[in-house]
Amino acid sequence: MRISGKRRPLALAAVAVVAAAGMAGCGGDDGGAAQGGSADLSVLGPANKATGAPIKIGLFNVEGGSTVSQPFIGDAAAAAAQYANEHLGGLNGHVIEIERCGDKADGASAAACANKFVQDKVTAVVAGQPATADQIVPVLLGAGIPWVGSSPSASSEITGTGTYFFGAGFIGLLGAWAQYSKDQNYKKVTIYGPDNPQLVAAVRAVGAPLFTKVGVDMQLVTVPQGVADSSSQIQAGLTRNPDAVGVVADNTVCQSILSALQTSGSTVPKMVNTSCVAKSVIEAVGDEGINGAVLFDIGDPVGDTPEAKLYQAVMTQYAPGAERTGITPVGYLSMLGFVRAVNAGAPTADITTPAGIKAAIGNAKNVPLPLGDGATFSCDKSALPPQMVKATICNSRMMVTKYTGSQPGPYTPVDVSKVFH
Repeated sequence: MRISGKRRPLALAAVAVVAAAGMAGCGGDDGGAAQGGSADLSVLGPANKATGAPIKIGLFNVEGGSTVSQPFIGDAAAAAAQYANEHLGGLNGHVIEIERCGDKADGASAAACANKFVQDKVTAVVAGQPATADQIVPVLLGAGIPWVGSSPSASSEITGTGTYFFGAGFIGLLGAWAQYSKDQNYKKVTIYGPDNPQLVAAVRAVGAPLFTKVGVDMQLVTVPQGVADSSSQIQAGLTRNPDAVGVVADNTVCQSILSALQTSGSTVPKMVNTSCVAKSVIEAVGDEGINGAVLFDIGDPVGDTPEAKLYQAVMTQYAPGAERTGITPVGYLSMLGFVRAVNAGAPTADITTPAGIKAAIGNAKNVPLPLGDGATFSCDKSALPPQMVKATICNSRMMVTKYTGSQPGPYTPVDVSKVFH
């Protein structure tokens, strides 16, 4: 399947959630790092316990279902809340009371969680990685409850007012690939991904016009979900002699694509999402299979920077059994970003109400970005053009690192906003 040709409007309303079993926020479910491990707990800072009246915060994450379950994402979000309660004074002095509800990747569980959050009068809902956001977000927004996260992909998330994100999600990944391709002077790029209607729709609505805008000829080649040998699809994508390839898929499809690329003898540069550097994938394809790949991620969870060290310490202290990399940091970024945004804007807002939470987040300016290597975020206006994205995107950067063998190098930022304007 090839997507190219004339520029078309960025019909972001057509972008539905990319199925959690296949994309799940562009992350992997078993991560690249082992559980537990040591960390310098002194970076947590002195005790500063919240003592004010509890504020209920909903936590919605894909977990507990039979088809897909990623509880570590929720664990990371809960760990960030515990850290805030013990070291940051909670939400402007108030104790954060987490009400966790599992998205079982079906509409029924999403509807049940929506009703529970509304009935229990939560002041905001923090999204870990939802699979059925379109079934819950409209209900919450209709009740005036803000939706906060770090990886928007569903139509209701992107086009809703009252939604706030500390990462640009799947649309950011496509924008980052387009901008990076331009910066590297690539003229032709082949993107490989699963034969998933939501993925195809997203690449058609967002990716195609972005690549065209920067003067790069982009082709999408889909691979059947679960296929063990994708050699024929890989060869089809390589016949046009691309300057680079992109791989955006779940662990299984990533493994199939990387193995086929290795077997073909291709030396073309690879741009990948975090599923492709999951431990199971690297073990299957070996160092040579991932060597030279450029990873695009929401932040740096493994480096030696203060934010990376803080993440490692929080996970060690409050979620010692959870996987730390792959998609897990999404939950941490969603919750800690929310806490930092509210605390930054709280002096002029009553954060005990949903309206006050929205006002506080809207006041947040130049706030340290979790996992951001010194970067800041601001929610006073959308980081992406508001005529295309109604949601408030507080951060338009993605972090990029190149693998040498199975080891990532230093992370550097790519600003997604440039390609959207």
